[in-house]
Amino acid sequence: MFESLDFFQLVSKGGYTIVVLMICSVISVAVAVEKFIVLSKMKNMSKKEIDAIQSAVASSDIKAASEISQKSRTFLGDVLAEGLKNKNGVAVKESVLRKISQKVFSLEKYLSAVGTIGAITPFIGLLGTVVGIMRAFHDLGKYGVGNPSIVSSGIAEALIATAAGLLVAIPSVILYNYFSKRINRIAADVENTAFEILNPLIYGIGNYKPQD
Repeated sequence: MFESLDFFQLVSKGGYTIVVLMICSVISVAVAVEKFIVLSKMKNMSKKEIDAIQSAVASSDIKAASEISQKSRTFLGDVLAEGLKNKNGVAVKESVLRKISQKVFSLEKYLSAVGTIGAITPFIGLLGTVVGIMRAFHDLGKYGVGNPSIVSSGIAEALIATAAGLLVAIPSVILYNYFSKRINRIAADVENTAFEILNPLIYGIGNYKPQD
């Protein structure tokens, strides 16, 4: 139906809703690229560093454990450094969870926009569909049914708006779910590792002896 039309002709036939959908698609792609870059650049703490911190905590050398954590410049390192600022077991646990929440909030910045775009763009496309059908019936009533091409413009607008809404929504939902799941998985791994390392501080087990 639209084989002979180029991209800009399709956009012009799609009506004003296509402009809104194009803006939404640009925002969605921009956020997705930013999240991909941020997550790709995230460093993981090496096993050597984890073992060194674990050994320092077990031997009550909190200063050494804190220094190693800060120097690692990783998600886990930041969380451990925050937890090591406290001596009370409950305070350690709460500070770890609070720091993880802060880091997750930072990683999820602007991601909600992608989820919102995935949710609303089908309805924006539907609005364009309704407007296109209304236009087709208006032209039909104005010029009669003698020439089908009279209503084709409105019908084309309706079809293009529907397709465009879905084309923006489907990738946006996929991207939102992918990045949300990836961030949550990173946070869960950090939480498990942090508590495994800081268990002597939290529960007072092993060789750890609280220092005054």
